[in-house]
Amino acid sequence: QYMKVVKEPMETVLLEKTIIKLGGLLALGFGEAGAEIVGRFAGTSPGAGIRENALGTLVDCAFGFAALRNFTESMDALKERTMLFVNQVSEIVHGCTDDWHGAPSKNLGDAFMLVWRLTGTTPERQTKLADMSVMAFAKIVAEINKSRVLAVYRAHPGLLQRMENFSVTMGFGLHIGWAVEGAIGSEYKIDAAYLSPCVHVASRLQMCSLHYGVSMALSDTAVSYCSKELAMQCRLIDHVTVKGSRTPIRLYTVDLDSSELEVVLRMPEPVSRNRFKIRQLREIRKNEKWNEDVFIPDLFTSDDDLAAMRRRYSKEFFHRFSMGYRNYEAGEWLAARDMFFTCHHQPKPDVGRDPVSSEDQWPEDGPSRILLRYMKSFNYEPPQDWPGHRELPLAPAPR
Repeated sequence: QYMKVVKEPMETVLLEKTIIKLGGLLALGFGEAGAEIVGRFAGTSPGAGIRENALGTLVDCAFGFAALRNFTESMDALKERTMLFVNQVSEIVHGCTDDWHGAPSKNLGDAFMLVWRLTGTTPERQTKLADMSVMAFAKIVAEINKSRVLAVYRAHPGLLQRMENFSVTMGFGLHIGWAVEGAIGSEYKIDAAYLSPCVHVASRLQMCSLHYGVSMALSDTAVSYCSKELAMQCRLIDHVTVKGSRTPIRLYTVDLDSSELEVVLRMPEPVSRNRFKIRQLREIRKNEKWNEDVFIPDLFTSDDDLAAMRRRYSKEFFHRFSMGYRNYEAGEWLAARDMFFTCHHQPKPDVGRDPVSSEDQWPEDGPSRILLRYMKSFNYEPPQDWPGHRELPLAPAPR
């Protein structure tokens, strides 16, 4: 009788695998960017926490916030399934952000903080990263509305009881500015963090998107970093003072109609089942976006999803809104009112013929209605000291 000799793996091999696994868990817990930050600021001795003399690093970043709409009602309906729901959404949000060279920074339950680090890159790359941050938001909107996993919630009885015609929707805010990057905590808990009023501005812009009834709200600083071609796809919708910013901010949006997209019932077969191989392919796809022949603004016409979501908005609509907005900011509110009355997404042959006597006759466009409602509160007469901007109300406007 011969006994089979089983070859045990060497202790160094086991140790190496354990270290790799711990490193992977660290990167997963803090995120790719967060793990790097914590690694720089953590102490060297066991249980040391943050180094006592650790200083932050001043960086320029594009800060994005993506938040689920109607989250309180959704939690009330889903109960313990809320965790599954949020994780299904985060898979799309984090995946699209990573695809477009961003980094998930924080998960806040109903919201996600996303970061595109600009410091240390050339001006050309900063412009492309700004374009990518806007494109990431647009692709998240598309993927959420095409997802067969999230489409299941459209038929959830509890959700439909609380919200008629429910579908998963998100709002986005984007601002570019400075922040102090570093690790905050003690020997008990460490978090990677970005400290700056610019971060709070991005968060408030996300709330602005709900106020104006649009998918995303972008600051003028964020748009100024983008390429001229992508900036042309953005619509100027207001000029407001936002807490956290010393100067008034001009707000922009990218108009997207997600109702034009259909749920993809059949997912493509995975290229590989090996997670390492999938990661390699993902990195190759990401790096291809840096090629000179990849021009991000072209996707607004070449990408089927984006083209479909933009189809609803006519050139005439953008022209009319632009004329109305210029009159609004200049204090010519009667002229602005008459032009906003005609801001329908698709041109109407009889527009402007009949007098508009009630809000029910106003266009469905969110920013047009918000500005009309604001001017109406002053009887369409601007204050004598009208500076061309107003304070942004925090509460969502009635629709």
